[in-house]
Amino acid sequence: MERVAFVLRIREKDQQEYIKRHQAVYPELLRAFEDVGIKTYSIFMDGGTLFAYMEVENFNEAMAKLERHEANIRWQKYMSDLLIQHHDGGTIKVIPEVFHFEAK
Repeated sequence: MERVAFVLRIREKDQQEYIKRHQAVYPELLRAFEDVGIKTYSIFMDGGTLFAYMEVENFNEAMAKLERHEANIRWQKYMSDLLIQHHDGGTIKVIPEVFHFEAK
């Protein structure tokens, strides 16, 4: 199981709209998350910075499958007016894990 964190950005004025949209994520997209091996997925907000964390069987494989999934394509289009692109043109920037603790 992989633990993956990434950063997204929005304009601070769009915070409430971002929250509102995430209160109604497409059910077929949530099923797709399960189908591609995503076990947990959380998004945290600090101003215009969004910190996302997921546990997934294989991150690269899951993202490749989601890129082709109709519900995800629709969701990405729906969210595109809120998300700010990073310098590389993408909306997510994967960040490395530098510490992990798990109670036994």
